[in-house]
Amino acid sequence: MKDSIQRIIASRKGLFWDKGSLDPEEDKFVIVERILELGTERESQAVVSCYGSEFVREVVRNSRNLSPKTVNYFARLLDISREATRCFSDVSPRIWQPF
Repeated sequence: MKDSIQRIIASRKGLFWDKGSLDPEEDKFVIVERILELGTERESQAVVSCYGSEFVREVVRNSRNLSPKTVNYFARLLDISREATRCFSDVSPRIWQPF
């Protein structure tokens, strides 16, 4: 299973352009974030099969880097309430009102 993650990391350098060498176990949170946000459906399935759906749920719930669109999609797919995600629960209050 880790081989498929290694292949994704090697073939999709654009996803991890700002990272040095990645260890599939130590850097799994970042790997899952990037693949969910910018990867293909097949790559997302590989992440779920490699790391397990419970870990992917944890990433969707706690990530500060996933877009609302991605969180909404995977929350529906993995049966997570939107309110249980950081993306939809940490909404910043408006500092100033626009004109």
